[in-house]
Amino acid sequence: MNLSELTPLHYGLIALAVLALIFLVLWLMANSKRKRDQEELAARHESERQSLTTSLEEQAAKEKAAQAEAFDAERQELNNKLSEKATQIDSLKLLTKDGGEYLTDFTLIQLKDRLVRNERIRPEDMHVLANIFLPGRDLKRTERLAHLVMTRTGVYLLESHYWKGHIYHGVDQSQFSVDPMFEHVFSLLDLDKYIEQTIAMERDAERDVVYFKSLNHNIEDLKRRAELLQETLHLQYPVTPIMYFNKEGHDAGTMDNYSRDKNVKVIVGEDELETFFEKYVFHGRFQYSVEELAHMLDEIERFNP
Repeated sequence: MNLSELTPLHYGLIALAVLALIFLVLWLMANSKRKRDQEELAARHESERQSLTTSLEEQAAKEKAAQAEAFDAERQELNNKLSEKATQIDSLKLLTKDGGEYLTDFTLIQLKDRLVRNERIRPEDMHVLANIFLPGRDLKRTERLAHLVMTRTGVYLLESHYWKGHIYHGVDQSQFSVDPMFEHVFSLLDLDKYIEQTIAMERDAERDVVYFKSLNHNIEDLKRRAELLQETLHLQYPVTPIMYFNKEGHDAGTMDNYSRDKNVKVIVGEDELETFFEKYVFHGRFQYSVEELAHMLDEIERFNP
């Protein structure tokens, strides 16, 4: 059939076929585009899901690490507290039966606890020891130290007395004219009036009498033990001796201090003791490092196995 034989009907069928073919091509193209869009959307959703999963996993890992770190910190803090309490218990176990020494050591331990808790010092900046022994200058003799406080600003050796009454510290003949009682006391106790003396006046409630006793040998022994401690530990700086009078009961004791000797500190009562360490000791110049304090502790433990 040639073109001259085509009728309008043929042309119409051809046109419909062409249109059908065009619509088929367009439908195929639209369907292909829709499929690509769906694949892209699915790929985007999968990417977002993977990203969200990764983000959640990372967040969970960070939270787990933070929880582990917090747990380790709490455990370390607990271990430090347990170690500190164990040290306190060991220290208290070493105490003698003397009530004044027990209270003095307990006061020093509480003072350290408060300073550490208030972040004034670190635990390793202060060591409180009680009832320790050193070899004396005579090999057959040992020296007992009642209380030892080692800090970065110095080493302090304390001798404590639990008492009620009145202390006259640093009395010599220059006070005789001020209070004639001192001359009679010196005579009764056979004391050297040219040397500063420390005298305790106490009352025996049961017998209703007042008596005097000399404490000067205690102070001289304290100074000697401080020098021995410095020699034994090969310390660069002198050990500060402290004669501490712990009051028996509230406001049970008082003191008059006439001494011109600055080598020995004389302290009365817990308040004055805490003030001394808080106000003077921890505002002083550093003398020792933490490592040097640890070495001192090791040396003392070597003498006290």
